[in-house]
Amino acid sequence: MTFDYLKGIVYNIIEFFVIHRKRHSDNKKKILVIKVDEIGDYILFRKFLTPIIQSEICEGAIVHFCGNIAWKTLFDIEYPSVFAKHYWLNKKLFKSNILYRFSFLKRIYNEQYTVIINPTFSRAKRVDDAIVKAARAANNIGMVRNNENYKPFEMYYDRKLYTTLFKAGEKLLFELERNRQFASFLCKKELPLQMKFDLSKINHYAVEGLPEKFIVVFPGSRSEHRIWPAKYFAEISSFFQENYHTTVVVCGAEADAKYATDFINIYAGDCINLIGKTSLLQLLYILSKAYCLISVDTGSIHLAASVGCTTFGIFNGSQYGRFSPYPKNIEQNVYAIYPDEVDEAILKGDLGIYEYVVPIPYDSVPPKKVIDIIQQHFKFRHEI
Repeated sequence: MTFDYLKGIVYNIIEFFVIHRKRHSDNKKKILVIKVDEIGDYILFRKFLTPIIQSEICEGAIVHFCGNIAWKTLFDIEYPSVFAKHYWLNKKLFKSNILYRFSFLKRIYNEQYTVIINPTFSRAKRVDDAIVKAARAANNIGMVRNNENYKPFEMYYDRKLYTTLFKAGEKLLFELERNRQFASFLCKKELPLQMKFDLSKINHYAVEGLPEKFIVVFPGSRSEHRIWPAKYFAEISSFFQENYHTTVVVCGAEADAKYATDFINIYAGDCINLIGKTSLLQLLYILSKAYCLISVDTGSIHLAASVGCTTFGIFNGSQYGRFSPYPKNIEQNVYAIYPDEVDEAILKGDLGIYEYVVPIPYDSVPPKKVIDIIQQHFKFRHEI
């Protein structure tokens, strides 16, 4: 048996002790909306929360929300008092600390929800589906999932977990559109596509000392497999400084410090290092004022799109169509730049292997390819 399999058994034992406890009867209609995936996923879903809460299914109910604590501040500026109660999940602890996991699931179980709504396409047996199971609600509503976060030995875990499963119309579907279809299904009416933040709220989190003309470089990633070389970022930054006289503002979390240092040691131009020095809301403000963002495939791209920041993103083809490229009817100035082999597959329509994560190195996208697209963008604009 592998360690991963044994860990799954431990999780199952915890769930068993959670759901086989007595709880007081509660006849109230209570609904829990669960959204515990990452920042980019939340950005592409959040605008459908209000229609869902106002829908017939939530009428007369007490509605709670379970979210990922990593983006709580983003949630709070738009939905501070919409839900009766919030549960904020620390995913790292939920996966590593038995006592935290048991306590969190026990609180969900004790609420006695009647309906669970889980609008996540890549559901995970060990995270959101575990929360759904612990709730023991009579009516669980979710999406027909893909296998991204399900291990081979877990495939039957959710076979009878959901009473209603929504299936989106197309396989290769941008995530915002998939979320719109799910919310429209719940609300029993067609909803518009929305994702933009109200900039008047973002302006409250202004960052002092920003230069007049700057680009944002986001050199890090949660995954070491998604790193683009520091020298490539430096080449792009040098192009901007030489042609548009811009300063570079380096952004990211404290965990990105190594990649920021590598970049700063190579780049000879004007640079401001804000790694680990900004909140998510301050990052949104910075992006809203920047001429553009240069980043690999991270949540920063979706944050930038949500405030209308021109974005040049380096992708390797993973999950093609789901998170990139951005459809032009959603955002026209988000550019997805792929390795040549992915571009060839797109032209041929041979995208089967790109449904999930692929091992194509990000450094197979050369800086010149990015610069060519940057030049095309600014050629017919006077933004700089």
